[in-house]
Amino acid sequence: MIISVERSGSRFVSFVAVFTAMIAVLDSIPILPAFYSGVWGSWMFLLSPLVGILLGPYVGAVSVGLGNLVGHILYFRDITEFLFMLGAPLGAAMAGFVYQRNWKPVIGLYSVLLLGYFLIDPIARELPLWGIWDILVGYGFVLIFVLLVTQDFWPKSQERSSLLGLLLGSVIGLEADILLRVFILVPGQTYWFLFGWTVEVLQTIWLGAGFITPLKVAMSAIVTVVLGRSIIRALTTESIDMETGSG
Repeated sequence: MIISVERSGSRFVSFVAVFTAMIAVLDSIPILPAFYSGVWGSWMFLLSPLVGILLGPYVGAVSVGLGNLVGHILYFRDITEFLFMLGAPLGAAMAGFVYQRNWKPVIGLYSVLLLGYFLIDPIARELPLWGIWDILVGYGFVLIFVLLVTQDFWPKSQERSSLLGLLLGSVIGLEADILLRVFILVPGQTYWFLFGWTVEVLQTIWLGAGFITPLKVAMSAIVTVVLGRSIIRALTTESIDMETGSG
């Protein structure tokens, strides 16, 4: 994690509290009042990968999960949304793992969920691939990430390493978020026993999903890279000043 207990001391708790509160606020604000549910019905998606990167995969996931829960309570959508919100903590954890270059849980979790989508429920094979094209591209990013780490192609420069980690972390993290929600919806059968949708309705929704989710991933990637680089630079400068002063 970038913000660690050892380096920040009691400030670490403050960072966790601030990020959790920010997630709660963003999650309680719908993108469009008429569409307050579904994949990322709020603005929380803009910040969740960065929280996982800054606080680490485990603390970051807890922070995002708590903020997500509070946000759902503050702005109640539907009881079913409490099930689908599990995607956000997973996405934050995956972003944190990517930034730490811990490739095994990333490819393991993503592969299991993706294979499960196609193998568990035959309905998934009746849905257009267009609806999950960004998830498939996300898996391509996972494979690239694994190759960069295992073959020692990862940039040696701290600046380039940080930039690549932020970019890959945001994309892979958010696509993992989407993938878990899709897994709950289709192989988890919630599309019919919670919502009563037919396969035809699901196919129509899949056509629209191919436009919406990639746009949100792009927006979050921009926020993560721009804001993340500024925060990391500030923390790095502060650390150097502290070391210089103590020396």
